[in-house]
Amino acid sequence: MHRRQLLISLGFLATVTLGYWVARSAAPPQAARNDPAKAAAAPPRSSMVDEPAARFRKADRATDFRSDREANDAGALPGQRVLVFKDLAALEDFLKGAGDQIRILGRLDALNALRVGFLNYDDLAALLGGDELASFVFPVDVPAPNDGAVQPGAVALGDRLLEWLGIVGDNSAWGSGVRIAVLDTGVAAHPAFSKALSWLNLVALPGDITALNGHGTAVASVIVGNDPLTPGVAPGSEIFSIRIANDLGQSDSFLLAKGIIAAVDAGAQLINISMGSFGDSALVRSAIEYARASGALIIAASGNNGLERVTYPAANDGVIAVGSVDALGNHLEFSNTGRQLSISAPGFGVNAAWPGNQAASVSGTSFSTPVVSGAIAALMSQPGAERLSPQQAWTLLSSHLNDGGEAGTDPALGAGMPDIGRVLNRATPGIYDAAVASQRIMPPSPGFANGQVEILIQNRGTERLINTGVQVATPFGTVSSNITTLAPNAVQTIRLPIQPHSATALRYASQVQLSGGLTDAKPSNDRRAETYVPAPVD
Repeated sequence: MHRRQLLISLGFLATVTLGYWVARSAAPPQAARNDPAKAAAAPPRSSMVDEPAARFRKADRATDFRSDREANDAGALPGQRVLVFKDLAALEDFLKGAGDQIRILGRLDALNALRVGFLNYDDLAALLGGDELASFVFPVDVPAPNDGAVQPGAVALGDRLLEWLGIVGDNSAWGSGVRIAVLDTGVAAHPAFSKALSWLNLVALPGDITALNGHGTAVASVIVGNDPLTPGVAPGSEIFSIRIANDLGQSDSFLLAKGIIAAVDAGAQLINISMGSFGDSALVRSAIEYARASGALIIAASGNNGLERVTYPAANDGVIAVGSVDALGNHLEFSNTGRQLSISAPGFGVNAAWPGNQAASVSGTSFSTPVVSGAIAALMSQPGAERLSPQQAWTLLSSHLNDGGEAGTDPALGAGMPDIGRVLNRATPGIYDAAVASQRIMPPSPGFANGQVEILIQNRGTERLINTGVQVATPFGTVSSNITTLAPNAVQTIRLPIQPHSATALRYASQVQLSGGLTDAKPSNDRRAETYVPAPVD
């Protein structure tokens, strides 16, 4: 079948390329694939959750509206608050006395919480007894367009996700027995998904189901895609789609908290949130604690704003915050940074499924996040005497990360990047793998007026490396170094001063070589070459 190409623009990404799937022996019949009603199969509408009946103020009270400056100043939704009561009895007592002074917009019994609307805050305040906790409702959105373009030289991942993660062989059963909640715009059925989905819609579906925002579908496919064009990390996982956002990618902190509670109550072990907010919601923090108490892990996107600030809920304690790198492991400039960042994964030009039986090339921390969710699910499902809990799988994954950027944990990459191959081979003796983990320009500093080049060498094998040679070809000649000993997982930093120059571009090529006739298990990571444009020196 000929592949037809079509371009669409996604509000949260760069332009993406879509293509109809090439027919395969395992695919549904062609007639079914071209039927729009079947192509974008939708969550059953019976899964809609009805909010309690709304209570409206009298129409003649509308003239009493006053600006909710406190919410506006906090970046929250005006005219709304979340009230948390000491228990459900107190919540019900409040409802009995509320009358028509406020509007009940939602309730969350697991947290003894009500979402209320008002035209005049004084009316709400008059109903409060003093024991309630009041907090704001913040906007939560699919990550906004990045502030700047991806840096020159960034390399797209394409369909090489499994190779990038060190996955060799059949991974189709990975994730079996693991339930992953995807809190997003909804997930459409797709021929790339080999397992059935389940749905809960906290936000109404579009009247035309083919108009479903594809963000959630793309996110889910990075976990459970089972097609060579859009491979997923753990195709055997069970995806529980919780639609908390409309087709503009808009949601709020109350719906997010409600989605987290629903995920936990439905038995989700992992909760993927590829959405974010700059408002730190007290209700969401309580929902996170609810999830942690159940043993569930939350994995969330750091945001695409190019800021030194991680969005919420990724920035909240107890959440795994995920940033983006390109296929070479370089930090992507749109990916938010900060001390809360836990880990980074590919987020540029990642192949993903799209509603309508299509495929898309997508970019953003939204799609780095399910890489990590899928990796945790993959480790949870590995055969063994006892299955790993979500926390145990995360601990195991994070103890065998590939370093990059600065040595160790840093605000741009967190603690590093996942490598499932290394985790699975951690007890296999005789693996020698020296890697040029990163190469970067350090700015001028006292004693180094032109800056330095920093190169990280990491031992990604299982055996200690002895007398490992490092050669760096610089614009000023070749520099050779020797690393006497390097333990498994350890990192050695090499810095070279940049000499005075008038060049407009500097090229550095680093290469590592084992001694004693040993064969490197992964020659592809033995070298790194990059050209830098020096910053002007004052």
